[in-house]
Amino acid sequence: MFDAALAAAVTRTEPDPAKARQGHIQQTEIVRDLFEGHYESAITVAEAFKDAVLGIGVAEAVDGEIVAFDDTVWRVPVDGIPVIAEPQQGLPFAVVAQGGVSITEQVAAGTDFAGLTTLIDEVLKAAGQHHDHLVAAIRVDGTFTEVLLRSEPRQTPPYRPITEVLDHEVQFAFEIWAGTMVGFRFPDVNDQVVIPGLHLHGLAADRNSGGHCHRGVTAVATLRIWLDDADIFVPMTGVHYGM
Repeated sequence: MFDAALAAAVTRTEPDPAKARQGHIQQTEIVRDLFEGHYESAITVAEAFKDAVLGIGVAEAVDGEIVAFDDTVWRVPVDGIPVIAEPQQGLPFAVVAQGGVSITEQVAAGTDFAGLTTLIDEVLKAAGQHHDHLVAAIRVDGTFTEVLLRSEPRQTPPYRPITEVLDHEVQFAFEIWAGTMVGFRFPDVNDQVVIPGLHLHGLAADRNSGGHCHRGVTAVATLRIWLDDADIFVPMTGVHYGM
């Protein structure tokens, strides 16, 4: 169902300068376009991740998952081995956090992604934030068990919908995995603008594995949430939502 309040929050023609100083999340393109098979470049790595605290995305032609933090952008291709993304690398879709005030919490051992989502929501509630129309940037550092990551093979035109591409995704399972997972806690809505729920991409501490995070359970982990990053700016897409 279309959510007019959320759409109004995510379809600005330009970011508010004051909020940009506090913290801002910029999303390039909408999820519907990605799901329909629009894998052409909409922005480059250099453009999308300038001044980024963290971010995630998809490489042009779905040639790997993008994960960014600590001033470096990585691409995880179908073999699961991360490589540093070139500045001119094209991206059909990206979500990037730029600045903001963060809160740090220790995560209890044995916390899965559902439990992590609950913890994030509890932190947001305690901070006086309401996640129904809020997108929060997330970083989790630590050691995890039962980790399942994924990437997918590069596509060639005519592009198939993402659901068909993911039928052939390549998965990487780890009993024990140490590293960093970054991403976003999106509202629980299926409006085809944002990805609902918690969405994380990971990069191993030894930089030998990474990808989209299907699952994981914390052993020892620290959570950071950027609370000021409450707006999404969707660049020109030719689609008008609720304005």
